[in-house]
Amino acid sequence: MSCRDSVSKAKRRQRRPVAVKIPAVRPGTGRLHFFFHSPDSSFPVRDVLDKQRRTFKTEPYIEEGAENYCCNCWQPNIRGFVKGGEQYLFLFTTCRYESDSKHCGKAYVVGYIKRGTFGRNSSDGWSIIGPTKLYAFKDAFPLAKIRDDTAQPRRVRRKLESKEVSRLLKKLSEGTSILEECRNVVRKLKTQLPLDVRKEQERLAKACRLYS
Repeated sequence: MSCRDSVSKAKRRQRRPVAVKIPAVRPGTGRLHFFFHSPDSSFPVRDVLDKQRRTFKTEPYIEEGAENYCCNCWQPNIRGFVKGGEQYLFLFTTCRYESDSKHCGKAYVVGYIKRGTFGRNSSDGWSIIGPTKLYAFKDAFPLAKIRDDTAQPRRVRRKLESKEVSRLLKKLSEGTSILEECRNVVRKLKTQLPLDVRKEQERLAKACRLYS
């Protein structure tokens, strides 16, 4: 067998679903998950170009409707979501787009990923993939209404009560999801990445293995 055949088979094995026992979903449950906002955009997307000097962000990986898809980011929170059978992972961030004086510097819940399928990323951490919705800051839910939005993100209580989940879903449903627009923004920002960074991120994305 040639080296090329060996590599090809290895790649197929890498993408093949892995059998694992996943806890059943508990309807109406959820938790908060923070990400760093891109100061380059008025849209609620991750800091692709590392303008906040916290590395070139890959999460949430909205290209696939996923979180922790390329690498571990607050993995204990993701692990708690998976093993707790929770239904909604609500994404929150602090707006850093300075031209938006109304929202800049304030924290908002800007959308969610609904429990769907799962995977193992390149760091052997859990990935969650599911139906995703994102909303403009004007339609988002101010974090201050349910939490202290001035606290460090890691100190914010992440598990949500059922009434908080209902409240978040109700508010967000009043707006229109702009997921596709956000995906387009991310794609455009990624073209400005250093070539080596972009290629490494592509490698990490391909390395995620789905669980069956």
